Amino acid sequence: MSSGIKSVANASSKYWNNVYFPNMKLAVTRQTQKTFQQDRKLMFKSDCSVGKIDVKNYLKAVYDVEVHKVNTINVQGRIKRGATKHAYKQSDYKKIIITVDPKQVEPLTRK
Repeated sequence: MSSGIKSVANASSKYWNNVYFPNMKLAVTRQTQKTFQQDRKLMFKSDCSVGKIDVKNYLKAVYDVEVHKVNTINVQGRIKRGATKHAYKQSDYKKIIITVDPKQVEPLTRK
């Protein structure tokens, strides 16, 4: 009876080690959706803490798409001024540009 419990425990531990719960937000910019069919590039906006490998693994896990190349750009938030000279800073973000293989374009197209 103990061998059955061990096998179930081993199977469940392997299962839970492979689960990935991302804690990131990826927002696609509208400009890249129009030209995605031709140049195979999509641009996302995300937090500054997200890395290239995180994005690649996330797109592979969720959409089952092989990403060919990932480029990132850190963008500082702008300082905005209100009507009463009250200034505030927008939050910083990271621009992520992915290039997809030509065979993998179909799963990411908007229908």
